[in-house]
Amino acid sequence: MKSEHTEAFERDLEELIITAFSRGATVEGNWEIQIPVTDAPNWSVTITKHSLDEQSGYEPNLLDE
Repeated sequence: MKSEHTEAFERDLEELIITAFSRGATVEGNWEIQIPVTDAPNWSVTITKHSLDEQSGYEPNLLDE
């Protein structure tokens, strides 16, 4: 079972990715986050885009019509 803080982190991360993507930001990539506090760990973050399943019914040209 996930903690309340982990669930909140996942919601915040999902919202950040969706918002950045919708604004045209490059979301897929690798980032190094350096924390300026000696006792805190630094972090590596990798975001990978997964293609939609071809069976999903998604038609990207639908909005162009």
